[in-house]
Amino acid sequence: MENIDSSFHMSTNRIEALTDGIFAIAMTLLVLALAVPDISEPLSNAAIQSSLYGLIPSFYTLVLSFILLALFWNIHHRIFQRTTKVDNILLWINMLWLLFIVLVPFSASLTGKYGQFPISHIVFNINMIGISIFLALNTFYAHRSNAINEKVDPNDIVMIKRDNVLFIVISVLALLLSFFVPSFASLAYLLIFPLEYILHKL
Repeated sequence: MENIDSSFHMSTNRIEALTDGIFAIAMTLLVLALAVPDISEPLSNAAIQSSLYGLIPSFYTLVLSFILLALFWNIHHRIFQRTTKVDNILLWINMLWLLFIVLVPFSASLTGKYGQFPISHIVFNINMIGISIFLALNTFYAHRSNAINEKVDPNDIVMIKRDNVLFIVISVLALLLSFFVPSFASLAYLLIFPLEYILHKL
């Protein structure tokens, strides 16, 4: 009688399919913060224009959140493109990571609507820190548990780890700025692009 392997393993395709679906929903839900404004005053071009100006904070937050989600999705794809198996621990690291992903439409809407108050930025940036930390745990555990394909260039993993650390550092910086200059805290995320370029050149 053959021995049955009791260890849990799941196809990486299942995680990637779930991740793609959740990201698609989360990125689509972001637009709900841009509801067409109700205008109580007499309708005119000036009144509509004024109402649209009021949507600028929400639009800015939508674009920023969409770009950040796209970057997170890209890093996750790069990790799983190199991962050969998923055990129970890696599965739940991904589940907790996806929990923070589905919270982004809420935290983004909160910031877009109440961006003048520090608490809205604090919630958003804590959300980003949670995503960044669990994404880094994803890479760390996959590498530590030998789930990475042995044929993968070690430099690829180093680059992914650098991106993970960069996101954590930028998210923490944005959180700290939330306490002092909340309206400008999100500008910290613009540092991702030049710093990522520099890190990839090292």
